[in-house]
Amino acid sequence: MGAGFKVWSTGDLVNASDFNNYLQEQVIMVFADASARNSAITSAEEGMFAFLKDTNTLTFYDGSSWASFIGEGDITGVTITTSATSGLSGGATATSGAFASTLVIAPAQATSGTITTSDIILFGDADDSNNLKRATVGDITSLAGGVSLGLVLALS
Repeated sequence: MGAGFKVWSTGDLVNASDFNNYLQEQVIMVFADASARNSAITSAEEGMFAFLKDTNTLTFYDGSSWASFIGEGDITGVTITTSATSGLSGGATATSGAFASTLVIAPAQATSGTITTSDIILFGDADDSNNLKRATVGDITSLAGGVSLGLVLALS
């Protein structure tokens, strides 16, 4: 196998060698299901394609097993999963049509942790239409870099 492509002319004789080397690689075989494909093709070659009618799936042999060919197409389902400790809620599932979901940040549901200077903090930038931005803890601590506090007394 692996002979590539051959242009045929009317009246060409197709011998067994040409059939095995060219024709089998230039077709997509059609089978009722994977069982029918597997019993018909006992020695698959890398690059072979087969269509399965029961699942409307195009498969190809990758050299060690049959795999589904995923070509261009629409997304058929979206699932957003939130866990109890993620600090998020409001996920949804959609399998067709327009999809919209609002995720709500619920800080009280998040787990606690130790903050390091490389951790990222999210904030709404008031000077930029409240667009979501991020900064590291190190960025925030450097803002107070030159400030020193002395003793403050309040007298009344």
